Amino acid sequence: MLTSFLIGIALSSSSTTLVAKIIQDRGEESSFLGEIAMGILLFQDIAFIPFMIIFTSITDGKEITFLKLFVEIFISLVKSGIIITGLFYLGQKIIPYLFNRIAKGSRELFNLFIILFIFFITYLSLLLNIPTLIGIFIAGILLAQTLEHHHIFTQIRPMRDLLAVIFFVYIGTNIRIFSEITILPKIFLFTFLVIFVKALIILLIFLFLKFHTRASFNLALYLFQIDEDAFILMSTALLNNLVSNEDYLFIITSVLITLIITPILIRKKDRLYKNIRGLIKRYLPFLENYISYKLDSDKSPIDEIDLKNHVVICGYGRIGSYIGRSLMMANIPYIAIDYNLYIVEKAKKQGINIIYGDPSDIDILDYAQVDEARVLILAVPERNIQEAIILNAKKLNKDIFIISRAHKQQDQIRMKDLGVNIIIQPEFEAALSIIKKIYLLHRLDKEEIVNKIKRLKIEHGI
Repeated sequence: MLTSFLIGIALSSSSTTLVAKIIQDRGEESSFLGEIAMGILLFQDIAFIPFMIIFTSITDGKEITFLKLFVEIFISLVKSGIIITGLFYLGQKIIPYLFNRIAKGSRELFNLFIILFIFFITYLSLLLNIPTLIGIFIAGILLAQTLEHHHIFTQIRPMRDLLAVIFFVYIGTNIRIFSEITILPKIFLFTFLVIFVKALIILLIFLFLKFHTRASFNLALYLFQIDEDAFILMSTALLNNLVSNEDYLFIITSVLITLIITPILIRKKDRLYKNIRGLIKRYLPFLENYISYKLDSDKSPIDEIDLKNHVVICGYGRIGSYIGRSLMMANIPYIAIDYNLYIVEKAKKQGINIIYGDPSDIDILDYAQVDEARVLILAVPERNIQEAIILNAKKLNKDIFIISRAHKQQDQIRMKDLGVNIIIQPEFEAALSIIKKIYLLHRLDKEEIVNKIKRLKIEHGI
C-alpha cells in the first residue's frame, strides 16, 4: 500500500524540461495553451519540495501505520510550507539586494559569491535536515529572483546540455534491457494505462473548467507524460528500501517511454484531435452531438445580426484584441472567434461580437458567415490550425481576402501556397519598426529609408 502510494506521487507530475523545450521550439510560449501548460508545470516543480521531503522522511526501518504515515505527510507539508514562505520572502527582499550590491563590485568576486552562495544554501539545508537535492533546488529558485540571473545563466549554460546528457545516460545505465525483455509487455501495458488515465483526468478537469474540447485535448497531450523528477524520487525510495530493485527498474523504464513518445504526440496533436473527433462522429454520433451542442456550443445571438462584407478574426488574444479594437474605432463590422471561454465571456461583457468555438471547424466558420465576409484574419499561432482555417474558409468563400501571422520562414512559404494574401511575421515587423526608428535617429533621408526597408522585405521574401 505504501509503495503504491509513493509510486503514485512519483508519477503524478509532468516533465517541465521536455515540454517547455517543445513549446519554445514551436513558438507557442506566448500562446494561450503554452502559458497554461507552463503555469501548471512550474507549479508542479514547486510541488517537488514536499514530494522529496515525504520520500526522505519515510524509511523501512519504521513501523508504518496509516496514522504514522499521515503524521509524516503532515509534518512534511508543514516543512514545505515554511520553506516556500521563506523562499518567497528571501527571493523578494534580501537576495536581490545582496546580489545587486556584490555585482556592482568586480565580476570575478560576483562569480565566486555565486558558488559560495550555492554551497551555503546546501550546507544550511543539511543543518535543517532538509534533503540536499531540495537545498540545491532552493538555491536555483533564489538565484532566479535576482536581476543578475541572466549573467548566472550564461555562466552555467555551457554545462546545461552536458549535465542533461549525463543525467539521462546515468538513468539508461540502470535499465537492463535483456533482463526486462520478459516483462516488457507488462511495462508497455502499465505505461499505456498511466498515459491514458493521466491524460483522461487532465482532459476532464479542463472540460469541467469549461475549456474547449480542442484546448482540453491539447493540454492533456502537453501534460500526460511523467516528470524526470520521478527518477530522483524513485532513486530516493530505492535507497530508503521503500521499493524493490525490480519495481524501481519497472517504473523508470515506464517513465523513459513516456518521455520518448511525448514529442511525437505533441507534434501530431491537431491531427490526433481531428481523427478522434472523426471516429466519434462516425461511431458515436450521440457523443458528437453532446460535444458540439453542449461542451463546445456558443449562445451568442449571431444569427440575429445581418452581416455582410465584414471581417472575421480567428483568435482574440493579444493580437486579435488589438485588431478588434482598431476595427471598432473605424466602425468596421467584424466577428471574432476564440476557444478560450474566459476571453470570450470577458469580450462579450465589453460588447464585442465574438463566438466561442474552434476557428478551424468549418461549421464555426459558417456560423460566423465567412461566405459573406470580406476579410479573414488569422491571429492564432498554431500552424496546423491556421492551415485548417484557410482550407475551410476557401471552401465557404473562395474569394475571401486572408491575412495571417507566421513565425517561421517555411510557414510563410506554406501560407502563400495555400492562398494567403498577406503574411505578417511579428518578429520581423518588430525588427522593421526598430530599424525605422534607428534610421530616423541617424537622420537618413525618407526615400532612402523606404528603399532600405523594401530591400529588407525582398530579402525576407515578402
